[in-house]
Amino acid sequence: MSKKILMIGLVMTLLLGACASRASTTETPMEAPAADIGYGAPEEGKNVIDAGGNTQAVTVADTGERLVIKQAYMEISVASPEEAMVAVSNLANSLGGYVVSSNSWTNTNYQGVAYKQTSVAIRIPSEKLDDVMQSIREMAANGKDGVISENVSGQDVTSDYTDSQSRLRNLEAAEAQLMELLKNTTDLSATMEVFRELTSVREQIEVLKGHIKYLEESSSLSSVTVTFVAAASLQPIEIGGWEPKGIAKTAIQQLIKTLQSLGSGLIWFGLYCLPFLIPLSIALYFVIKAIRKHRAARKMEKVPVAEPTQEKPQA
Repeated sequence: MSKKILMIGLVMTLLLGACASRASTTETPMEAPAADIGYGAPEEGKNVIDAGGNTQAVTVADTGERLVIKQAYMEISVASPEEAMVAVSNLANSLGGYVVSSNSWTNTNYQGVAYKQTSVAIRIPSEKLDDVMQSIREMAANGKDGVISENVSGQDVTSDYTDSQSRLRNLEAAEAQLMELLKNTTDLSATMEVFRELTSVREQIEVLKGHIKYLEESSSLSSVTVTFVAAASLQPIEIGGWEPKGIAKTAIQQLIKTLQSLGSGLIWFGLYCLPFLIPLSIALYFVIKAIRKHRAARKMEKVPVAEPTQEKPQA
């Protein structure tokens, strides 16, 4: 029985090692050729032999590769936002990517003219990100001036990926020990205890594998979100032959939108609210008048009436 307790203690030690911090991965492995590892994930089945003669799996950290989740956001003015949205969707599919979402709506400018506006979010291979962004820039109606905004951000998840791989190896080693212990255990209570530990370890392994797969797929497929604006809706405002630009144009457009909103609010108030407010105001006026009249009558009742005085006859 003491041998079984010793084996269970050994397995628990392995489990604690699996949950340790990434400081447990500070061993320096031998360098592996860069060709063994592709961008985003190590190739399965590739191993190296360390100085002690032990076989180790090649990881991203071993080859100096970085796992970076890249996201790009663009706003482009085009002649036809709907056609541009379809073109970007086809571009993603042709490169082995896919469309995450697409939207289309209508905006009204200061002159009351409606224009279409669309947006599309795609996932494409990370190595094609620059080419895809260049292709989207070329869709602009006014060349470089048609690129309204552009932003690319990246999240380095190499440390998280390496730590997850280390924890996965420790958990798999603990699983092997538990399987061996389960085979050699004859006591029912000890068997159930080992089985519970084995189930817990396998659940953690599945969670880690899912997380590692997510990091690999996210780093291998970059996301690009593009908003297409109709170039006609960006035409300059002309006031008496003067075309305001820059901040002046933005301020005037905002002023016009504010006045439009104010006018719309007054129209709503006049057509929707007044038919209810006018009768209500008249009824309220007569109610207040009746209350005041009633209060005045009560005050008159409370005032004492003076009795007339009789004059004494003169002698």
